[in-house]
Amino acid sequence: MKITVNIWIFLVIVAIVTLQALAIAKVYNECNRVSDNFNAVMQGVQYNRLKDSTSIARTERLLLDAGEIKQYFPAIEKSINQLDIKLKQLERYVSFNTKSNYHLVVPLRDTTVIIRETLIREQLDTVKMQYAEYRDKWITFKQAIVADTTYTDIQTRDSIAIVHNWQRPHRFLFLRWGRKQYNQTVRNFNPHSTISHTLYIEKQ
Repeated sequence: MKITVNIWIFLVIVAIVTLQALAIAKVYNECNRVSDNFNAVMQGVQYNRLKDSTSIARTERLLLDAGEIKQYFPAIEKSINQLDIKLKQLERYVSFNTKSNYHLVVPLRDTTVIIRETLIREQLDTVKMQYAEYRDKWITFKQAIVADTTYTDIQTRDSIAIVHNWQRPHRFLFLRWGRKQYNQTVRNFNPHSTISHTLYIEKQ
């Protein structure tokens, strides 16, 4: 009987210690999450250009719960609701903005457009027009000037790559240590474009 009581006492102690350990681990993980989010906000977005002139932007992950997303990023909730996605279904949200600057110098050319009436095949009028055209991998530009009116068509193209990775924050020689930091790097292959903002959120 005494042995049975001792076993029960031992099991109760084990249960209490286990619950305390789980509670401490939960608090520890929460402190780490808040600390990582604070560091991500303080560091902001790091902008750079590679040797080939392509623009990149790197930011750390924000790990937020649904309540924090509602409080600090209400526009995100509104955006995903418009896509018929519930906030509880959200796993990861990524956004970025780009801006493009083109400096084109294109000579104007003169031409004459003949307007005919197709049924009677009679020339009705002629219109003098100036036009300019430019095309490369990233932009198509067409412009025509007729009398006092300018007609312009501009089409731009971007190619975007998004990389998610983790790394240790501290380094000495070839050794790295510290808690993992989760990063997002956005690269725009258009050399005329610059990434002006990026955001990386995961919902816990």
